[in-house]
Amino acid sequence: MNQTAQIARPLLLTIMACAMLSTLGIRPAISQTILQSPKTLASETFDLTEEMEVGLEIDARSPGASWSRKGAEAAALLISVDGAYNQDLLLWAGDESFPYRVMLGRFPRGKHTISVTLNPARSAAGAQRAEVKSLRPLLFATSRGANGIDDERFAMSHAPVLYARANTIDRFTDVPLVMYYEILREAGTDLTVRYTAIFTNEDGGTQTAALMARWGRATDIEWVYQFRVRDQKITEEIYQGVEHETKSFTGTRATGSHPLLAIASDNNNFSDLACSAVRFAPLPVRARLETATRESVMDMYPQTYRVMTEELLRENRISDAPADINTIVDPREYLYIEAVSEQTGTALAFDVKVTGQPKIFASDMGEPRLRIDRSGYFRTAVRLAKGVSPAMIESITARCHEGTKPAAVRNCKHLKVVRTLMLDQNFVPRPILFQTQPESSLAPGETMVLKLAQPKP
Repeated sequence: MNQTAQIARPLLLTIMACAMLSTLGIRPAISQTILQSPKTLASETFDLTEEMEVGLEIDARSPGASWSRKGAEAAALLISVDGAYNQDLLLWAGDESFPYRVMLGRFPRGKHTISVTLNPARSAAGAQRAEVKSLRPLLFATSRGANGIDDERFAMSHAPVLYARANTIDRFTDVPLVMYYEILREAGTDLTVRYTAIFTNEDGGTQTAALMARWGRATDIEWVYQFRVRDQKITEEIYQGVEHETKSFTGTRATGSHPLLAIASDNNNFSDLACSAVRFAPLPVRARLETATRESVMDMYPQTYRVMTEELLRENRISDAPADINTIVDPREYLYIEAVSEQTGTALAFDVKVTGQPKIFASDMGEPRLRIDRSGYFRTAVRLAKGVSPAMIESITARCHEGTKPAAVRNCKHLKVVRTLMLDQNFVPRPILFQTQPESSLAPGETMVLKLAQPKP
């Protein structure tokens, strides 16, 4: 299937689902009926002294489930508030007890009850059990920010709700794990709030080995929606449409001012024609990425690396001997390099020298198209040999190459390696120390060598 077909089919399915719900008299902004679950797993009542945004932390597990095992990937929970459907939650961490955080929305003053039940229809056949250890409502009271703008209220009250892509429902693929937001200040009182989602993987788009080389991960990280505020009023709302087209948001909202968006393509772009049988609302976390990569958000949630790997295993994209560009080795066998550079008509790649290994390990694997030609902070992953430990890494060499596009000037300016890391056996990122290195500017053909610091005895 070509890329256009991969994009068009999920969007067509979404449009058909919206049309069907409309024909049945079901409002697209509201999910389908709450299932008659035989048993409430947990409930919690909270009392609001004023109208406010409410989130929820659910400490839960799916006994015997594993995201890597076909047919037993995860149990699904159905979350309702005051008897009305709010969202589904896939327990993607499997048998491990994990504190999932979701956004419930805005609720008026008074008492409200959260109920969590098992959703058997959305659970894997081999994962029909769920245990909820605790429910903890998260109340977001308003607090005045700089320039009179209430940053917290604006950010929380406009966090997007995501309808699942039609061809992922009951397939346990491309699930949003984390949502984060950035607050970007502009001239005067203007600010922009941007939301980004981290998905387990992408079924279409960039091949897996290319994702590791050019982005340093096999998750899919996509900006979803953003709005601009001036004088405490929203002046613009946009989202990332299919084929990465920036579009004005004209869709509907739920539980207050939360925009409803549908995941509408196999590479996880969006549509504001928003409806499907399942919706997710991860609680967004604040990220400050002025001097860091988007991938650094994953480091705060090591489970994202594990579930990324488990989905790749289930889809046969991990092998000890990868045969194509859509297959990689275990992500714990890579060195991850985070750097910053200003690219002008150039592309970067990195070589890694390992003690006792005659081979030089290259991030681009000899393929020019796997080099990094974008400016700013970026991450790449270098595949090492099996059994290489952090202590065996001797040096990293950055290579500056000519880019493929015409350019009057070509250089890799202000290049600096910010950090390096490897994943331990539990998928926790472990930093590797290196000698202090000033930033460098390289011409095509030039290199910069970074020595790794020797561990103290």
